[in-house]
Amino acid sequence: MIALRRVLRPVHRWVGLSAGLVVMWMALTGIVLVFRKQLEVPQAPELYTVPACASHVSIDTLAANGKKAYPRGRLDYVRVRAGEDGAARIPATAFRFTDEMFVYLNPCTGVVLGLRHRWGGPFGFVEQLHRFRFMRHGNLIVGTSALLLGLVLVIGGLLLWWPGSWRGVRRALAWHTPRPDGAAKDISLHRLIGPYVAAIVLFSVLTGLPQSFDWYRKSVYWLMGSTPPRQLPASSAVAPGTPRLPMEAIWQKVQATVPPFKEVLIHYPQHADDAIEIYSIDKDAPHPNARTLMAMDAFRGDTLSYTPYAQTSLGHKLYFWTLSAHMGYVGGWIGQLLLLLGAIGVPWLGYTGIRSWLRRAERDPSRLPRRVRVVRKTAEATNIFTFELADPDGAALPAFSAGAHIDVQVRDGLVRQYSLCNDPRETHRYLIGVLRTNDSRGGSRALHDEVGEGDLIRIGEPRNHFPLVHAAEQSLLLAAGIGITPILCMAERLANVGADFHLHYWARSRAHAAFVERVEQSAFADRAQFHFSEGVPAQRANLDEVLARPGARTHLYVCGPVRFMDAALLAARRAGWREEHLHREYFSADLVRSANDTGFVVKLASSGKSYTVGKTKSVLEVLAANGVVLPRSCEQGVCGTCLTGVLDGVPDHRDRVLSAAERARNDRFTPCCSRAKSPILVLDL
Repeated sequence: MIALRRVLRPVHRWVGLSAGLVVMWMALTGIVLVFRKQLEVPQAPELYTVPACASHVSIDTLAANGKKAYPRGRLDYVRVRAGEDGAARIPATAFRFTDEMFVYLNPCTGVVLGLRHRWGGPFGFVEQLHRFRFMRHGNLIVGTSALLLGLVLVIGGLLLWWPGSWRGVRRALAWHTPRPDGAAKDISLHRLIGPYVAAIVLFSVLTGLPQSFDWYRKSVYWLMGSTPPRQLPASSAVAPGTPRLPMEAIWQKVQATVPPFKEVLIHYPQHADDAIEIYSIDKDAPHPNARTLMAMDAFRGDTLSYTPYAQTSLGHKLYFWTLSAHMGYVGGWIGQLLLLLGAIGVPWLGYTGIRSWLRRAERDPSRLPRRVRVVRKTAEATNIFTFELADPDGAALPAFSAGAHIDVQVRDGLVRQYSLCNDPRETHRYLIGVLRTNDSRGGSRALHDEVGEGDLIRIGEPRNHFPLVHAAEQSLLLAAGIGITPILCMAERLANVGADFHLHYWARSRAHAAFVERVEQSAFADRAQFHFSEGVPAQRANLDEVLARPGARTHLYVCGPVRFMDAALLAARRAGWREEHLHREYFSADLVRSANDTGFVVKLASSGKSYTVGKTKSVLEVLAANGVVLPRSCEQGVCGTCLTGVLDGVPDHRDRVLSAAERARNDRFTPCCSRAKSPILVLDL
């Protein structure tokens, strides 16, 4: 299995990027066709139906009128549909010509209702696109793509998804909403909906292939131990020039032979000695393609063969059942709904799969996608600089939401995350605030000392692990120090939409507080309070007082130094705040060590290789030492860049990214700081 996965992963990816585009085309057009049966007649009722009547014009008169309406065509078959008992309108009679043109006639009067090609009308056009009938060898393209979808994308995808144990399967199938943004969220969604969509799509592929490949159609009969349909017997040998019986005479005999029907299709002979081939669908047929087979002598009207559907072979039953199942004619509205969900799921899987691959590339420090210019560098407060970033060509930057951050490549190999602190409505610039710290690991120091106005730097797309809950009745924003950066952006957004909120900002002094003047001059100045520890005692605030009496629908957002955040969250819990109403974002964290830390083993699912993680080493360090380089940034468990899937084993979570519910699922962890409670962790790598 491990060796197979190593081969399947790139094949799955590149087939998805090539043949997968054709498959997405088929899925998107299939969405339109799922409810064709219910929608096509109401879309053109004057073409497909007529007022009910007691007597009908003969088939031959209808055929003659049809030929007059379309004189260049050659008749292929006539389809007669029975109306519902007591219905005010009944189906029109349709004559198909060999070039796939249909002429619709009123069976009561013989009047021509209209002409429509098989690929005409909105549904016919979409079916033509769905089956690639607008180009040569379209059937081959559709069939080959469907085979690749079934074998590589569906079956191969399920093998890649397989968690390795039935316990893992139950956990993987449990429905949840992935929280992390970026590639981790995309691949999590891909793996979450993949098994459900795969089951539906595999069914659709298996039932659709008989329409594309003759060998597959024959294999259906072979599988059921049945003989494929044989050539029809010939009509009687007659003298040249002997006329065939009128089609009305054939039609009368058909009606006398078959049970009450929903539909009868009578083929016109194309050669001199051809018999007349007839299909009928009984009123109590299990599906719309449950065909009773009949052949009649074109000159004498003798019945050459007659096989009611119930007496047909198992191969016949299975083959025509697949036709109905593929078109959503089996299982009623539930069957159609499942096919619809499967068709919608295919482009969604394509989207999440491609986006996760692209985002993994973006997270590589050497491949941050966007180059921006430092337009302005401003000393905002003691040891705090703001950097205004804009596109070098003046183009608009990608939109972002309050609480979002960007990756900034400070120098080669050094990437750090900084919160965006300008108004989210602005698209011409990004603004970040950077505090220079004594224990800097290189990021803030490099930005302060080495980056100036006019310099070009690389950044990633905005990501948000700290979003606002817009359904909240009230929001309480707590910031300390440089933690004001995402909180200020939130305040701007809440003020813009007229939401109810209050902002508290702690800092050592006014000189150490960023954006004081901006807050004081803002539209929400009356809802903001500053608390300076070196100032007038009245300015100071007790967290217990600020967090007392939480509202039932009030959400709390906290950002700042670790000690401040821990104290604020502790005070909130003491005051009775609901855990799901507490939101926080850490800029740094103390590395958690325990005297009980022991070594453990990590195993890579793709290669089967195992590595021992010593008590003083991180998983990230051990993997990197063995050539397995994961995206990384903070290495403290606060940014989520290195989030990695766990297929088996129990992680010892020590990050500040995952929520309690996400930790309980144990399906991902941060290898930069988290460890293992079980002897081995199987990683989705």
